[in-house]
Amino acid sequence: MKILALPRDPNPYQRLLYGELAGQGAQVRYAGDLTPSRTLNLLALPLELAACRLRGWRVLHLHWVFGFQLPGAGRLPFLRRVAQAWFVVVLRVAAALRLKIVWTAHNVLPHERVFHDDVAARRALVEASDLVVLHAAQTRDALAEIGAAPRRSVVVAPGPFDTGVDARALRAPGSGEGPRRYLFFGKVLAYKGVEELLVAAQGLDLTVAGECPDPPLRARLEEHAGERVALRLERIPDDELTPLLAEADVVVLPFRRVTTSASALLAMSHGRPVVLPDLPAFADLPADAVVRYDGSTDDLARVLTEVA
Repeated sequence: MKILALPRDPNPYQRLLYGELAGQGAQVRYAGDLTPSRTLNLLALPLELAACRLRGWRVLHLHWVFGFQLPGAGRLPFLRRVAQAWFVVVLRVAAALRLKIVWTAHNVLPHERVFHDDVAARRALVEASDLVVLHAAQTRDALAEIGAAPRRSVVVAPGPFDTGVDARALRAPGSGEGPRRYLFFGKVLAYKGVEELLVAAQGLDLTVAGECPDPPLRARLEEHAGERVALRLERIPDDELTPLLAEADVVVLPFRRVTTSASALLAMSHGRPVVLPDLPAFADLPADAVVRYDGSTDDLARVLTEVA
């Protein structure tokens, strides 16, 4: 099987998935990155798909839609309409080429706005998809609520990360003298609730580590971080993740909304307990590995104190 993947992202999900598929004989290549220019790549995408189809590529596997966002859309809102129209064109071209379209629903809607009408764009994507891959059955219901119920879907829960790390060899959480250390890690975006975490963790030793591509959010975090908060708002290299997690006693992921979380799985693979909101997306996580709170800042503060 020859699979075109779109877009390329540093999320380890793609690397792990396509590594396993390659081991079973599948060929995978990324589409939409022929040149350094995102705009040029988007314009060339229909021709690229056509050329690949002629060479025997049969499946277009879509993950996220952020790659369709046009530069300057924040200042010129009409560009969101243009991007949405072009997205629909690409889907129709793929269908006309008889590419099988598979969408993995990492989230019900984009966490950050991409199109003029993200709900309508999601409906168009689901309608065009021959198969929708879900991380949890709850996602199917959430898609149906916005009028985007897939015709055909399959639930494939993310598996544990094989990090090659023996968690038993790391410092045990809660051991040693001194105050307990809390950690948030992963890409820092508004929906992940880091601002609420700064409020709830007042007086606690907290590290926030991860790239923050949102300048206003970065400014707010820098303004409100207390003396005991360490901000490392940059992408954390893979070889630094294990030392970062080993230093923490507790990982805190105060997402406002979420479909799945690679950060939670990665934290548990390192033997770190995880504090997270009581959301349906986390329902299947093992109860002895997580501490849940009701989603409010006050309850998060209470739980952080109790965990310590």
